[in-house]
Amino acid sequence: MRNLYFTLSILALIFTVSCNDSAKTSEELSGNDADSSIAYYGEKITEDGAINSEEFINAFNGKDSIQTKLSAVINEVCQKKGCWMTVDLGNNREMTVRFKDYGFFVPKNASGMKAVMQGWAYVDTISVEDLKHYTEDKNAPKEEIEAITEPKIEWTFMASGVIIKK
Repeated sequence: MRNLYFTLSILALIFTVSCNDSAKTSEELSGNDADSSIAYYGEKITEDGAINSEEFINAFNGKDSIQTKLSAVINEVCQKKGCWMTVDLGNNREMTVRFKDYGFFVPKNASGMKAVMQGWAYVDTISVEDLKHYTEDKNAPKEEIEAITEPKIEWTFMASGVIIKK
């Protein structure tokens, strides 16, 4: 019986700590800054040295990965948590952006806003399971989700920090 109380106490402590971490994430998502038109997520970065989509495509040409800082318009954001976004690379191309260590999220209403992100761009194979998960996050119909049967090779960006201009 004593072990049961000890185990329950440990579980309660873990739950309390994890809830506190969630509160910190929510505070970060508010983007508190003196300039209310700019919000920072993850590592605080600057816009200095950010390249545009065309420069990004040229820099990535023939490579498997690059470290970079990119400025692009947000096409879509995960509507469940804000845990990923897609950005416009021009010419009907987009790239999925994820956030380092799942350590921060962006606002779900950031579509259409300009983002500057710093991190690592790389070629990735997205599994069928992950593609279905992302499609579910978009609130797509069940038929669209079930139609996914093959993995997809695409550019992915792992951002350590993001600036969003409102």
